[in-house]
Amino acid sequence: MKRLLFIFMIGIMIQNLSGQDIITTKDKKEIKVQIVEQTDKLVKFKMSDYENSPILSIKNNRINRIEYKNGYIDLMGNQNPRNNKPFGISAGIAYFISDEDGLLLVSMDYFVKPQIDLEVSAGSNMDEKAYFSFGSKIHLNSTYSDNNFTPFAGLLFGVYYDEPFIQVPFGVNYISKIGLDASLGISEVFFFNFNSYWYTSLELRIGWRFKL
Repeated sequence: MKRLLFIFMIGIMIQNLSGQDIITTKDKKEIKVQIVEQTDKLVKFKMSDYENSPILSIKNNRINRIEYKNGYIDLMGNQNPRNNKPFGISAGIAYFISDEDGLLLVSMDYFVKPQIDLEVSAGSNMDEKAYFSFGSKIHLNSTYSDNNFTPFAGLLFGVYYDEPFIQVPFGVNYISKIGLDASLGISEVFFFNFNSYWYTSLELRIGWRFKL
């Protein structure tokens, strides 16, 4: 009888262990849980080693991955380099084709979602004329994409030669797994002063991306 009871207890322990989900956070902590509910923003769970555990929650953006008890691993979109390394700093050049003028640029950007990138840029040409722009670019990829290349389009607002403009860029962006960031694009730039006119510019930028 004691042997049967022992085997029964061992069976329950094995069942409990095999029934655990494992949440790995972005600061590399492993939490053994029983997941109750998962939404777009939160994962709700009970602690697996606490019999009367209350329902706790953790934000999705704090999770690196979830290993479910059936063996399935959810990377929570972190295989997408735009989600994994959302903040970037880059430098490059812009060349206005119509008037053969060039700019040196420095930019900062942040992916609020893998598809939406907010950007601020500043620069100057050889005559020390200042350039400033801000806006957003839309990247064509999915949340769970691991594609390094994505095409993009955007809408930027700014000032150059003390003249306000609207800029519509199109191009392709590349982000490596280690964080190298490069983009090549063409833009239509509309200056809306008293003598409204269009410029076409070519841009090349290279930089680095970081986790936050």
